[in-house]
Amino acid sequence: MVRLEDVRKSFGDNVVLNGIDLSVAPGEVLVVIGASGSGKSTLLRCINLLEPLDSGRIFIEGEEVTRKGVNVSALRQRIGIVFQQFNLFPHLKAIDNLTLATRRIRKAPRAQAEVRAHELLARVGLAEKAHQYPHQLSGGQQQRVAIARALMMEPHVMLFDEVTSALDPELVGEVLVVMRDLARSGMTMLVVTHEMQFAREVGDRVVFMDGGRIVEEGPPVEVLDNPREERTRRFLRRTLQLEHSLEELTVTEEGVTE
Repeated sequence: MVRLEDVRKSFGDNVVLNGIDLSVAPGEVLVVIGASGSGKSTLLRCINLLEPLDSGRIFIEGEEVTRKGVNVSALRQRIGIVFQQFNLFPHLKAIDNLTLATRRIRKAPRAQAEVRAHELLARVGLAEKAHQYPHQLSGGQQQRVAIARALMMEPHVMLFDEVTSALDPELVGEVLVVMRDLARSGMTMLVVTHEMQFAREVGDRVVFMDGGRIVEEGPPVEVLDNPREERTRRFLRRTLQLEHSLEELTVTEEGVTE
């Protein structure tokens, strides 16, 4: 479904992607982990052609999308992307956020687009929020609207760029439930996340990136429980220590401990 060959990307002297070779099979959930600045988000942005490559090639369903003359608009209809920030139009109701692109780009009639939008809002558990504005929704609800909006174009691949990192801890679960359901439906997904439990439960394969390179990849049980590389082990130790500290802080704030 997705293949990257020797993908390189720099911002000035900062090498962000340094020779990435990667493939994702149809229906596979690939989870990308790594410290901030390791190139994870840039990887997704390059796949969706939001960032031009310095060199290398990217293929979607066997078609090279980095060649000259590619129809970028048509490509982005096949690749949905959801960001850390919700990026909803604040002046539009939820249902209008969903229908805008399909009406403008695909020229779908409003009534037809709204039927599909209602179906997707119900799928993400927000059927009753169709006519509310973003400011009337919680962060988790806004992110679920953003996921539904990406699904409106019937993408073949979904990219998720740390979609829970801007949410309060109690809202993370409701977004991950939607992503789990999407994975079970057979959607091909590339997920950049710090949610290690999600990576363990839902990911078919985990990729650990550091310094713009893929350091290690394999099934979640291998990479997360028995990593081969010392750099992976250090990252996971720090991540687990942070998660444990946050859990202790949450418990203390709730008054459960003395």
